[in-house]
Amino acid sequence: MAQTDGLIRVEVVTPARAVLDIKAKDVVLPGVNGELDVMPGHLALLTDLGVGRMIVRGGPEGERSFVIDGGFAEIVNDTLTVLTESCEGIDEIDIEHAQQMLERAQAELKDLEELSKSEVVAEDVMALHRKQIERSRARILHGKKTD
Repeated sequence: MAQTDGLIRVEVVTPARAVLDIKAKDVVLPGVNGELDVMPGHLALLTDLGVGRMIVRGGPEGERSFVIDGGFAEIVNDTLTVLTESCEGIDEIDIEHAQQMLERAQAELKDLEELSKSEVVAEDVMALHRKQIERSRARILHGKKTD
């Protein structure tokens, strides 16, 4: 049954833990084909998510931003459930560490691409490095700058 308080319940779950369970007025998600804005009364939906920023507005702490690592979103009866590999608050992101991870993944992918010219390299191994590059770029782009 849909809620009548003008809010949508937001649940975010990773394999490690339940990250978020609050009510909000509006949630912006990184869809695989662009941003998806979810408000109360949204039609039922199941969709893939991309790597990027999730914005939760109108919750108990005002506006909050997170970087999520793809996954799926389900909207049913004014409840948004996000299943993702990771969800990190913008304030929690260590940009220096993300930069190091980006550089390492780029170097390893370059090495694998060179190796693949003369040997068989599993595509899933290369895909993991591409995913790490995408994840690191999102963390750097959306991480809170402390200048």
